[in-house]
Amino acid sequence: SSSSSSSSSSNTPAHHTSNMAEAIFEQLSKAVADPANKDKIKKINGVFQFNLNNPNQEWILDLKNGKVEKGKAAKSDVTLTMKESDFIALMTGKGNGQQMFMSGKIKFKGNMGLVMKLGDLQKL
Repeated sequence: SSSSSSSSSSNTPAHHTSNMAEAIFEQLSKAVADPANKDKIKKINGVFQFNLNNPNQEWILDLKNGKVEKGKAAKSDVTLTMKESDFIALMTGKGNGQQMFMSGKIKFKGNMGLVMKLGDLQKL
């Protein structure tokens, strides 16, 4: 199904939006590598597997070893599945995480406590 009529964000800059999530992960990667955030990251201390769809992509946010990479984690503490647009809304603060969980836009398996700490990631 290639209905392009539902692209309400056509007023974005020319480069295609599928890099938006990538840009957020790049920012997270820098934040994770920043010594100033070391304590915050230690507090979260978990491995998040993000499975984004539309377009499909997989990302590992490993806060035990302090790294962010594309792909599937051998062992993640929590797996989050959502549309890429919802991930972007969540990480940019446009979306309310709790509401998104309640309404089923974000599905997760694993450690609920880590899910609760997702908000801390936005502050990095």
